[in-house]
Amino acid sequence: MRYSVACRLVSFCFASSVPEPKKTRRPSPPRRAPARAPLTLAASTLAAPSAPEDEATPPEPVPGPSPEPTRRDEILDAALALMEENGYRDTTMLQVATRARASKNTLYQHFPTKQALFAALVARAAVAMNADITAALDGNAPLEPTLRQFGVHLLTLLTGPQSLAINRAAIAEARVAPELAQALAANGRENTAPLVQRYFAAQIAAGRMRRVDGADAIESFIGLLMGDLQLRLLWGTAQPPDAATIRRRAQRAAERFVQLFGQ
Repeated sequence: MRYSVACRLVSFCFASSVPEPKKTRRPSPPRRAPARAPLTLAASTLAAPSAPEDEATPPEPVPGPSPEPTRRDEILDAALALMEENGYRDTTMLQVATRARASKNTLYQHFPTKQALFAALVARAAVAMNADITAALDGNAPLEPTLRQFGVHLLTLLTGPQSLAINRAAIAEARVAPELAQALAANGRENTAPLVQRYFAAQIAAGRMRRVDGADAIESFIGLLMGDLQLRLLWGTAQPPDAATIRRRAQRAAERFVQLFGQ
């Protein structure tokens, strides 16, 4: 009995004195991300994303300001200003380059000679004039108000400083450099007259004008509009007309033209 009790006590003490081994926790295996379907790019996914259906369509962009003048235009502006100040003969290519803040190499790349520079000035003026004339001459519009508007455009151009400087240059160099006057004629009257003749032909076909020669009709209208004003401006004996004077002259020329050729 005593032996049995003693054995149980030894067994209990031994069991309590020996620490129980710690249980090690196995790390859980890492979670695997779910497999994704392979990424494919259809042609439609490369396009710009479409706006949601509930969003309003954005307005079209408003045109911005006109582009800045090109280097070529800056050179032409400088040349024109110098011609107005000094005349064609006393304007040099070096002065043009200096005024335009361009190198001589840049200047001669655009205009190999002073004659080429002058021809470019004439051509640029003709483009602006023809745009105004085309806008003014509507073949379906009545004769008198159309000629009045056309007269305002034409008189404003022909009495402006740019036109006077170009005409003075062509006159001054007519004997030495006749190509200047030829460029002025080709880009000026010879380029504009067909536009006016087509308008007169449409008016004759519509029964608004008598059957007259187109060239004679143009010469008559310009005479009624200008008189000797341009000549006196070139001489320097008259002052350029203001806007009100231009409108009065255009109105008078249109009325007299209709009296002569209208029906």
